[in-house]
Amino acid sequence: MEENEPIASRPDVGWRPTFSIIVGVGWLIFLIAWFAFYASNYVWEQNIAIILLSILVAFTLLGGVWAIWGLKMIPKEGREMFKTFGFKWRVQVSIIIPYVAMIFLIIWFWHYAIVFNFDVWKNIAVLLITLLILGGLLGAIWARWGMKNAWKFDKQATYYCNEENKEKPENKKEED
Repeated sequence: MEENEPIASRPDVGWRPTFSIIVGVGWLIFLIAWFAFYASNYVWEQNIAIILLSILVAFTLLGGVWAIWGLKMIPKEGREMFKTFGFKWRVQVSIIIPYVAMIFLIIWFWHYAIVFNFDVWKNIAVLLITLLILGGLLGAIWARWGMKNAWKFDKQATYYCNEENKEKPENKKEED
């Protein structure tokens, strides 16, 4: 945004920043209360599961609120990407796969890490393997699409990033 841009033309974030602060502070209060009063009743693996679950809930709340706002703010040129074959399902899968991975880790730390009697290092290995699989899946999903379709959007990005095209037509001065 430019300094002289009228306030009316800026996107209104409304109540979302306040909501984000409330969720963040609420999450910290929850963690402090959990550690102070409840954590000693559970083994360390279950405490990790509770922390991951609280992170999942906070991200779901914040992600939902900000994603809806972000979708409303996509410029007309950006909406063309959603019409490209394969883009929508890749976005949807890119949301679902991390949720599945997080749910797996929550279940792992709550139950299986205890049942299999894994030590700290084996649990860290499970966490790292999960993250590597997550990255590999997302990379495999997006790599081919990106190689196949990047040229379409590079043209748009190049056009809109040029200095002479950044100014709006109504703000451009006539040069004689």
